[in-house]
Amino acid sequence: MARSSLQQQRIAYNKLLTVPTPFNTLLWRVLITDDKGYYEGFYSLLDATAHLKVTHYPSDRHLLEGLDNHWPVKRLRWFTHGFYSVERHIDDILITDLRMGLEPSYVFRFKVARMSNPHAQPTKSRRVAGERNWEKLLWVWQRIWSTDPGFNRRHDSR
Repeated sequence: MARSSLQQQRIAYNKLLTVPTPFNTLLWRVLITDDKGYYEGFYSLLDATAHLKVTHYPSDRHLLEGLDNHWPVKRLRWFTHGFYSVERHIDDILITDLRMGLEPSYVFRFKVARMSNPHAQPTKSRRVAGERNWEKLLWVWQRIWSTDPGFNRRHDSR
């Protein structure tokens, strides 16, 4: 279902992962990576159509240039199976495991480097506390039963 919907929308991707959303098996989260970032979409087994509405989020993977041999970067790339995003937060370079959580609330985020003029410098890896938005669980429940095709967009307003 996800692949054919993405093909109809002409969305090219590198990897695709489907996982159930928290505490249920009726609403599934579809995670797709491409060269510029990742897409997130949701499909309820109760949806009337097989169309998958996805939202694209950027990832700044270029920030990891020169850090290919840095153990935390190598380990997180392996551990996440390629489902990660990279962002700069002030001067810290963070890697987020996209497999566990819902945008923008993720369980695992790690500082792996610090920006130095003009390149990132490796640092000791440190887990960064993620945002916990428990209202997302209410959103999950509402999305399972929603027949509104625009309902996913309400998830995007953080």
